[in-house]
Amino acid sequence: MTDDVSTRQRFEIERIPSRDLAAASKLESIWNFANDVFADRQRNFPDLGFEEGKRFERPQDFQDEMGPSAVTFIQYGRDLRKPNGEAEIIATAGCKPWNIAFKLDERVERMREERRAREREATKSQGESNDGFYTKAHEDQLLESLEKTGPMTHSDGQDDVPRWEVMTVCVHPDWQKQGLAEKLLEVVREEVSSQVKAQGKGPEFKLMVRTLKEINEKYWLSKGFKTVGEKFFEPGLFGSPTGFHIIDLSRDHRVD
Repeated sequence: MTDDVSTRQRFEIERIPSRDLAAASKLESIWNFANDVFADRQRNFPDLGFEEGKRFERPQDFQDEMGPSAVTFIQYGRDLRKPNGEAEIIATAGCKPWNIAFKLDERVERMREERRAREREATKSQGESNDGFYTKAHEDQLLESLEKTGPMTHSDGQDDVPRWEVMTVCVHPDWQKQGLAEKLLEVVREEVSSQVKAQGKGPEFKLMVRTLKEINEKYWLSKGFKTVGEKFFEPGLFGSPTGFHIIDLSRDHRVD
């Protein structure tokens, strides 16, 4: 089967504020799509040795991470070579006001509360609790790693320049290398520029990215971003035999 772009049809990009994701019945579809792309990306880097798992455990986790002020953009497409020829999500990106705080400790506490709730239910039914992918061992690993490594090392000055985080940039494997990510990044830049201008701020703003260094740093550097923060997590966390780095990247822009 040849990869002829003439057999593919793209539709207009849809803009959805975070508060409307569930109401628009898009939340579960985006959640599934983001998890599928994340899993495919992980498989391309077997040396990191991560255990298999979802990027977002529940649809609500996706919405919680985006936050109430976020905007998500969805690109739909249709492969005319497929028998059903139905439109589907082929790429996503989002943005929200930047928060430099590292949220893994909050995630651990949420995991613990959910486990306690499952244990209470299991006690009522005299059954056994099931911790799923994130077990108590994972929680303890996360806390231990956070305590050892301390805060993220950061060179970003944190001045008064508005900062927005670029989130969940995902492209379906069958639609990669066709400029979809670049198009969505431009849409995100225009969105942030508009919001910063409407708030009477500027004339400059920064787009920020928080990501896994070993997998994504090269890509973001090629898009004009520079690494401004880094945090190392020791071997063993999430099954990684080598350990891994979470990094923050930044790129300067001007309001349109």
